[in-house]
Amino acid sequence: MHVVARARLVLARRPWLYWLAVGALAAAAAFAVHTGQTSIDAERQRWGTTRAVLVATRALEPGDTLSAELVDLPVAVLPDDALSEVAPGTRARQRVTRGDVLTRVDVTSRHGPAALADPATVVVALSDPLARDVAEGLAVQVVADGVVLAASAIVSAVVDDVVFVAVSEPDGPAVAAAAQRGAASLLYLP
Repeated sequence: MHVVARARLVLARRPWLYWLAVGALAAAAAFAVHTGQTSIDAERQRWGTTRAVLVATRALEPGDTLSAELVDLPVAVLPDDALSEVAPGTRARQRVTRGDVLTRVDVTSRHGPAALADPATVVVALSDPLARDVAEGLAVQVVADGVVLAASAIVSAVVDDVVFVAVSEPDGPAVAAAAQRGAASLLYLP
């Protein structure tokens, strides 16, 4: 007699064996779920307390209106300056990807040409009628008379043919003097 046929015959004569097997499988499944839940709770306890912080819901470019939601995350993995709330009208200061925790460095509520500049920089206006497709957040260098005046600058605003660039404070006076003479030019970085 085949094994399956023999098992069916045994179960037909003793139905309590069938229900015993069903009960054992149910108990095993319940134990597995309980063990998994206990493991998850232990991991949560290991991470410690959580805090509600703002997380970007889409990729943001400099100047974009914020799109974020509050999410509870473990304090152990949060940056010190993670934000829980922002003022109305707050915009992105720099590029932020979807899912990033927003910090004070990522956002600004200021307005004007210096709104998107980093706090340790100064903003200088350069007139460049040939500037095309220059966007906020673009990395550039400022040169004049063949000399690099600011090796690292960021475009903070563009109004018509005036390009506002954020440069380090020590480079600011030289860039401003070259801009006043009309000698400053932008080098676009890849």
